[in-house]
Amino acid sequence: MPSLRPSGGRPVGADPLGSLARLVLRFPVRTLALTVCALVVAAVAGAGVGERLYHGGTTAPGAESARAEKVLTTAFRSGGPTVTLVATTAGSVDDPAAVRAGTRLTALARGLPKVVAVRSYWPERIAALRGRDGDAAMVLLRVATSEATAHQDVEPLLERLTGRRGPLEVSATGPTPVGLAIERQSSADLRRMELLAAPLTAAVLVVVFGGVVAAGVALLVGLAAVVGSTAVLSALAGLTTVSVIALNLTTALGFALAVDFSLFVLARYREERARSGDAHDALVETVRTTGRTVVCSALTVIGSMAALLVFPLDMLRSIAYGGMAVVALSALLAITALPAALLLLGPRIDRFSLRRRVRRHGRGGGRWYRLAAGVMRRPVPVVLALGTLLAVLVLPFADARFGTFDDRALPRASTTRQATETLRREFDYAALNPVQVVLPGLDATDRRAGRALDAYARDLSRLEHVTRVETVTGIYRDGRPVDAVDPAAGFAVPAGTWAAVVTDIGPHAAEGARLVRAVRAVAAPVPVLVGGTQAWLADLQDSIRAGLVPALSLITLVTLGLLGWCTRSVVLPLKAFLLNVLSLSATFGVMVLVFQQGFLSEWLGGFTVTGVTDTLVPVLVLCVAFGLSMDYEVLLLSRTVEEHAAGASTRQAVARAVQRTAGLFTASAVVVIVVMSALAASGLLLLKVVGVSVAVAVFVDATLIRLLLAPALMALLGRANWWLPVRRSPDPPPPLPTLPA
Repeated sequence: MPSLRPSGGRPVGADPLGSLARLVLRFPVRTLALTVCALVVAAVAGAGVGERLYHGGTTAPGAESARAEKVLTTAFRSGGPTVTLVATTAGSVDDPAAVRAGTRLTALARGLPKVVAVRSYWPERIAALRGRDGDAAMVLLRVATSEATAHQDVEPLLERLTGRRGPLEVSATGPTPVGLAIERQSSADLRRMELLAAPLTAAVLVVVFGGVVAAGVALLVGLAAVVGSTAVLSALAGLTTVSVIALNLTTALGFALAVDFSLFVLARYREERARSGDAHDALVETVRTTGRTVVCSALTVIGSMAALLVFPLDMLRSIAYGGMAVVALSALLAITALPAALLLLGPRIDRFSLRRRVRRHGRGGGRWYRLAAGVMRRPVPVVLALGTLLAVLVLPFADARFGTFDDRALPRASTTRQATETLRREFDYAALNPVQVVLPGLDATDRRAGRALDAYARDLSRLEHVTRVETVTGIYRDGRPVDAVDPAAGFAVPAGTWAAVVTDIGPHAAEGARLVRAVRAVAAPVPVLVGGTQAWLADLQDSIRAGLVPALSLITLVTLGLLGWCTRSVVLPLKAFLLNVLSLSATFGVMVLVFQQGFLSEWLGGFTVTGVTDTLVPVLVLCVAFGLSMDYEVLLLSRTVEEHAAGASTRQAVARAVQRTAGLFTASAVVVIVVMSALAASGLLLLKVVGVSVAVAVFVDATLIRLLLAPALMALLGRANWWLPVRRSPDPPPPLPTLPA
């Protein structure tokens, strides 16, 4: 068989990807059989993976808030409630039937495993635990649990304690029940999203791939990547802690990239087959050229996912592990199993085709070519207009207030959210979520230690946003004691003392983290541990902040290095990276504008605007959107370099590359937007934010950036696009091999 030669004259066999293509195409049946066998093993290994995954993973190992929670639970058997039971009745909580039911409920709670402390309205009738209208009361539970064991420790308790109990209707809220409710709603919404998105995605794929068979092949590649990712996560769960959210994000990312890579390979195969007429040679050339694009894109995404390993949070690290594995698997399937399937299918790949007549434009012509050429004729106005628009979209991000979503992230019909709203309406809600200051080893019965604790509590009560401080020496407001404390509150034990710092701000608000830092700055009589939801948020933000610069530096170095290898240029990678940063910054601005400030909220289901941006959401959106954006960028740049190496001028190369690739990445963007739009229909605010943000990022990147701004900037840069420190190529450059050894 004659050897295909790229423009530089190198035989294909000298290229690693060319050699791989020849090997796969020599044994296509064996390749597919091996793939199927591996997928069967993966399906068995990944069965029930969700049950083995870690819930939570948002607390850094050794965080002060986690150590405080552990001391309060084990040594003090006290602290803020893990679970708050809200009991409501049509009459009064003091009616004899309600008292009997409430007393039985309290006794049942005290006897359950993992419950270390219980405070109840019944039978002592503690006034602070009775609602303002008299038709609601609370039972506060401290449970020995953690993020990782909440399901096995707390869910059985909720099943035993909630529901109808005589005249009482009992529901649960608190940090742990809210987290569990969000996870349950997330799972239900994701299943609903899959049912909603599956037929829409299939229909879009049929249109995008131009036929039922081609769409089916791409869909199978995507499903294979998903099956493989579940097996990878299952294996990782046996070696390290893997967050349950990693399953949702990595399978979605793997499916999207597998479909993208399939689209790129199939489109190039059709092009090469039309040129050479031989399926085998066309597939070799496809793997040699587009395969290089796929590998470069996959390595870039893997590099960006690896940056998540910098953060000391199990959730982000497990997303990194799963994401890197599924991206590598998607690329491997696209350059091995897919070409083997295409060779065996032959002309049948276009069976049931929707394309009865395909217009071919060669190297020029076509609407995308004309669009790119028009943009490059007037690059300065295009750059100024789009730069201004994107800068305006970025502006709201400057006002981002980073907190975390609370119960209002749940649908209004959620019983957990309704229970929390009852707390806000009927009780002193702030007192249930204090900043918890633990003073290990301080004996409050000692007169000297008692005076030191008194002075410390006075200092804490003077802080901004602190309404009162409760500890064993009394209740303090504005620097002075105002009342005695309830002895049953458990503020002092032989192991030490703790204090409840009650604030006038919500535990999930951005100000809560700043208040915790102020509390930690107050001089204490002994080394203290500060815990509570606000302290967890402060520790989370500190972990993100500490890892941000190293992570972004790693992403920058990996991206620039790989794009430099792919394009053989210094300027093109810098341009691509800066455009990606601009695109994602605009996405973050839209995120703040819509979900923190409430713009167009009624168009998205009328969700509750909490006034905060969840601390982890920008990192998650960056994780998904950056990978998809670089996928499109690598495709466009690779084809531009290929056209330029073949002798085209810069503007010709860009216009031809846009003509060849614009349909691919816009079609891919449509698929992603369909899937993300289904996610945006979720009743859960977290999924809604991720869905809308990724859809906006992909839309902006596939339209404003790749179709308009990138060509305009390349036209302005001209020959500078191809600058290298060691040598400078004229425009057009001498012929270069498309794939160096």
